[in-house]
Amino acid sequence: MEIKGKKIFITGAASGIGRSTAIATARLGARLFLTDINKSGLEETVQMITAGGGEVCKHKAFNIADYNEVKSFADEIHSEFGSMDIIMNIAGIAVWGLVENFTHSYWQKVINVNLWGPIHSIECFAPAMVHAGKGGHIVNVSSAAGLTGAPWHIAYSATKWALVGISEVLRYDMMQHNIGVTVVCPGAVDTPLKNTIEILGIDANSEKMKNLKQRFSGHAISPDKAAELIIKGVEKKKFLVITSFDIKAVYFFKHHFFPVYHFIMIRISKLLNSVAAKS
Repeated sequence: MEIKGKKIFITGAASGIGRSTAIATARLGARLFLTDINKSGLEETVQMITAGGGEVCKHKAFNIADYNEVKSFADEIHSEFGSMDIIMNIAGIAVWGLVENFTHSYWQKVINVNLWGPIHSIECFAPAMVHAGKGGHIVNVSSAAGLTGAPWHIAYSATKWALVGISEVLRYDMMQHNIGVTVVCPGAVDTPLKNTIEILGIDANSEKMKNLKQRFSGHAISPDKAAELIIKGVEKKKFLVITSFDIKAVYFFKHHFFPVYHFIMIRISKLLNSVAAKS
């Protein structure tokens, strides 16, 4: 699907993958509709795009976990500009930890943003795409944790696995309307999210934790690279986009050499448990 001239709704546009994707699609001639909870970051993204000659038709800062906010913005957009051509659900948060450290509020926090957020976007924008009869594309950014049983990711994985499932159902439901679906499962990406991850039961300032973050950054790809892969996925109508070779390898082992996958997961679990014990 060609990006030029398309109307694209993007969540999480204030930073990271969302910002990079917004800038990259603007360069390709897309007409953008942007949102993020971070108002100053969102305004900065808009300024970067317009300074480069790109077009942001409408933007608004709000929490996508709030259905009424999403619906209100969708109604404004549809009344002024009609249906979207592409929906990109990129916004997300991360809270990690062992199940005994997860109080209800943490479960709720992660699910509200990572799962209800995309559902709100799909509910408020996808029907208009269907009724318009012009085809289109939906992008849901899940995670490597949506494909594997990553230790310490219980709530995060719950939302990301659900998003993979939603995407697979949409893939087949939307075929009759010529609307494609891409689910993106990034591994490590060097975005501001790494600095906002809450890890329950671990002292964020401990030396072990700092070393863990350094190891993460050491094999992380840039958000610009992730954006490039997302756009290629849309252009080629690819369903599953895995952004990192290491995640592709783990996913392969899971399906073809499970003992290797099992060994990797145990090693990761022991590493995180040792960090928690010494922090």
